[in-house]
Amino acid sequence: MNMQALDWAVLGAMVLFICWSGYVTSKYTRSVSDFLAGNRCAGKYLLGVADGIAGLCAISIVALFEMYYKAGFTAVWWQMMMLIAMVLVSISGWVQYRYRQTRSMTMAQFFEVRYSRGFRVFAGLLAFVSGSINFAIFPAVGGRFFQYFCGFPPYIVSLGALQIDLVFAGIMFFLLTVALSFTLMGGQVVVMVTDFIQGTFVNIMFVVLGLFLLIHFDWTTIEEALSMAPTTASMIHPMKTADTENFNVTYFLIAVFGIVFTFMAWQGNQGYYCAAKSPHEAKMGRLIANLRQITQSLTMVLLPVSAYVLLHHPSFSDYAANVNRVLDTVPSDQLRSQLTVTVALAHFFPMGLAGAFAAVMFAAFVTTHDTYLHTWGSIFIQDVVLPIRNTLRGEVAPLGPKQHIRWLRISILGVAVFIFLFSLLFNQQQDIFMYFALTGTIYLGWAGAAIIGGLYWKRGNTAGAWAAAVTGMALAIAGWYMTYFWPNTQALATDLFPGFWERAVRAWPKLGGEKCPITSQVLWFYTMVTSAAVYAVVSLATGRGRVCEMDRILHRGKYTREGAANAATGLRALAMGPEYSFTDRCLVIGSYGYSFLFLLIFIAGTLYALSTPIEDRTWMAAWRVYCYFMFALSVIITVWLAIGGIHNLKQLIAALSIAERDDRDDGTVVGHRNLDDLNDEEIERMNVVEPEEVEDPE
Repeated sequence: MNMQALDWAVLGAMVLFICWSGYVTSKYTRSVSDFLAGNRCAGKYLLGVADGIAGLCAISIVALFEMYYKAGFTAVWWQMMMLIAMVLVSISGWVQYRYRQTRSMTMAQFFEVRYSRGFRVFAGLLAFVSGSINFAIFPAVGGRFFQYFCGFPPYIVSLGALQIDLVFAGIMFFLLTVALSFTLMGGQVVVMVTDFIQGTFVNIMFVVLGLFLLIHFDWTTIEEALSMAPTTASMIHPMKTADTENFNVTYFLIAVFGIVFTFMAWQGNQGYYCAAKSPHEAKMGRLIANLRQITQSLTMVLLPVSAYVLLHHPSFSDYAANVNRVLDTVPSDQLRSQLTVTVALAHFFPMGLAGAFAAVMFAAFVTTHDTYLHTWGSIFIQDVVLPIRNTLRGEVAPLGPKQHIRWLRISILGVAVFIFLFSLLFNQQQDIFMYFALTGTIYLGWAGAAIIGGLYWKRGNTAGAWAAAVTGMALAIAGWYMTYFWPNTQALATDLFPGFWERAVRAWPKLGGEKCPITSQVLWFYTMVTSAAVYAVVSLATGRGRVCEMDRILHRGKYTREGAANAATGLRALAMGPEYSFTDRCLVIGSYGYSFLFLLIFIAGTLYALSTPIEDRTWMAAWRVYCYFMFALSVIITVWLAIGGIHNLKQLIAALSIAERDDRDDGTVVGHRNLDDLNDEEIERMNVVEPEEVEDPE
C-alpha cells in the first residue's frame, strides 16, 4: 500500500463531506426542470467552477499526464493558440447565448424546434451512442489510477476465457456508486452543488501541489532530464517537435478549429448549458470556466514533467528502478503509457499530500461521472424515447413529473451499468485523447454544422442537417474502421485500387505500416469540413428561398419572454453592454489582457524561433518565468472564484426554495415550439394532454 493513515483520513473526509452535501441538497429537486436544468437558477461563478471541474475528470487528468509526459513544455506553447479562441468564443457568447435563448434542455430538443422531430430522434440517438461509448472507458481509467496510486494488489479470477481483476472491478464499482447516487438523488441540482464544492477543493489543492513542485525540483535538474528527449521530439523547444507522437503542432491547430466549430456540440455537460438563470449568466459562466482552467494549467504540466525527471535523471535511478518494476507488471504497452505518471507520483508524494492528491482525483472522477451519467441518461429519455412515444400515440402526452423523473433515473442507471461492463472488458489501444477524437467524431464531426447553421443562418434547413449528419457519421465510421483494422483497410484498398495504392505507398511509406498513419484528430478535421460544406450546399439547393423565423426560436421580438434582454450581435458581442456588472467587466478585461498577452508572446516567439536559433537553456528560462506567473495567477483566481461561487450557492438555494414550478417545462416540443411557450388556447388546439392529466402510478 502506498498510502498512509493520514492519507486515508484526508480522502475519507472528502468523501463523507461530499456525500452529506448531496443528501442535504436533494430536497430542492421538485420538478423535471429541477432534475434536468436546476430550474435555470444558477449564477455564473457556480456554473463556471462546477462546469469547469466536471470537464476536468480523472480520465482527462490521466490523458493530460500522457500528453505532457510525451510533449513536455512544448505542448504548452502550441496550446497558446487555443487560448485566444476560447476567450473570444466565451466573451462573444458564441452558440451558448443563443442556445440559452431557445430555452432548450438538450441540443436535440433545439434540433426539433429548428428542424424536425425525426432529426431530433436521430441526433439524440447518435449523441447518446457516441457519448456513451466515449464515456465507457472513464471508469476504467479512474479505477486503474486508484489501484496503482494507492497500491492495491490485483486479484485475478477466470470466468471462462475472461480474466477479471476483482480489485479493479471493486474500485470502479465503489466510485461509480458514489457518482450515481448524486445523480439519482437530485439530478442537476445535486450535481451542480456537489461539483462546485469539489471544484473549489480541487482549485485549492492545485495551488498547493504547484507550490510543492516548484519548491522541490531545481530547474537545472529539470533541464538536464528533459534534454534527454530526442532532438526531433523535444520537450523544451517547441520548434523541434516534428516526431512527437500524436501531440505535435497539427494536433493543436485542429483543436483550435474544433473549439469554434463544435463549441457546445458535445453534450457531456449539457445540464450546465441550460442551467443558467439568464443567457448573460450562461455566457459569463463559460468565461469563468475558462479562467478556472488557469488554476490547473500549471500543475497539470508540472506533475508529468516531474515524473519524467524522476524516471530519467541519473540522480533518481534507484527511484526509477522501483517505479519501473511496478510498470513492468502492467499487461500492455498502452496501459503502461497511461499509468507511468500515476505510478511515479505514487512513490513520490509525501504523507498527507498523497492523500490530498487522491482526494483531488476522487473529486475529478465523481464530478464528471455524475454529470455525464445525468447527460447521457437524460438524452436517451428526452430525445429518443419520449419523442418516439408521442409520435406513436399520435398526440403530445407528457408524462407526470414523478413518472418522468423515474424514467430518467432508470435510464441513468442503465448508462452506469453499461460503462461499468464496458470498462471491465474493453481493451484500449490508443492514447486517451485519440480515443476521444475517434469516438466523438461520430457526433462531433457533423453536429457543429447543424448547430451553427440552425442558430445563425436562417436559410439552413432540415435537408441540410440530415445530409451533414449522414455524411459525418459515414466518415466517422470509416475512420474508426481504418484506425482499428488498418491491415484490413490496406488489403481492401489493394483489391479496389491496386495500382493507385502501390504508388501511394511508395510516395508515403507510412501507409504500409501496421498502424493507420492518419491520426484520429486529422480524421475528425476532415469530417468537420466535409459535413459543413454538405450542410451549406444541400440547404441552398433545397431551400427554394424559404427562411426560418429566427425570432420565434430565439424568443426575440414579439416572442420575447418577460425580463429577457436583447443580445448584442456581430463584433458588438465582444464589447461590454449595460448588462455587465463591475465584476463582469473585471473578468472580461482580465481575460482579454491574459489571452492577448500570451497571443503576442506566441506570435513573436514563434517568428523569432523560426528565424533565429534558440538554445534549450533560453527556453527553460522562459518556462521558469511562465510557471511562476501562472502560480501567482492561480492564487488570485482560486480566491476570487471561491468567494463568488459561495455567494451564488446561497442564491441558488434561496431561488429553489421559493421558485414556482411549471410541469409543462419538461423538454416537450409541439409544432416547433417548446410546450411551456404555448398558452392555454394553443395547447387545447394542438391536442396536448396536460401533464397533470396523465395517470401517475404514484
